[in-house]
Amino acid sequence: MGYLLLFLFVLLFDQISKAAAFAVMGSESALHEWIPNALGIKTTVNTGISFGWFGDKEWAMPVFIGLTAVALVVFFVFFLKTSKKKHFLRVALVLIMVGAAGNLIDRAVMFGVRDLIWMNFGFVDFSNNIADIAVSVGAVMFVLALLFVDDDAVFRPNKKKEEAAIEAAAADLVENSQKSGTDNDIGHDADR
Repeated sequence: MGYLLLFLFVLLFDQISKAAAFAVMGSESALHEWIPNALGIKTTVNTGISFGWFGDKEWAMPVFIGLTAVALVVFFVFFLKTSKKKHFLRVALVLIMVGAAGNLIDRAVMFGVRDLIWMNFGFVDFSNNIADIAVSVGAVMFVLALLFVDDDAVFRPNKKKEEAAIEAAAADLVENSQKSGTDNDIGHDADR
């Protein structure tokens, strides 16, 4: 239930922020900077993918819509098959899915993605939205989960210590069960 609430909250926040920004500023607004030369608001409609690539191609929009829909299904199936104990990975998947869904809604309804958050990193400047940020954060969390966070992560810190502790606990369990089995045999012999 918590994952569904996260999905709905981020999706509503994405759609409401886009609608509000475009209602107030229009579809082609001037840049309003919050942090000079770094961060601001600039509403644009991106008919392509990242940085507007392929926005001028007729085939692009149906392909983007189809690929996004397929990706949503794949990530949803992956979410369902992911262990419920892997909360970090499941949150990452929800963020990726909600970001994809937010931009899919825009592409299907507006024939382009509404962007409003302008960022400048010196070598590149671009506009994005809450859905894009959710996908980016989810993707970083996804990689972190697979590399460091999950029990079976590639580079899990203290993984060898954990495995040694598990082996020691298993050996103790076997030893204790053998002792209690011997005790039970003695008790049964006394009854005879």
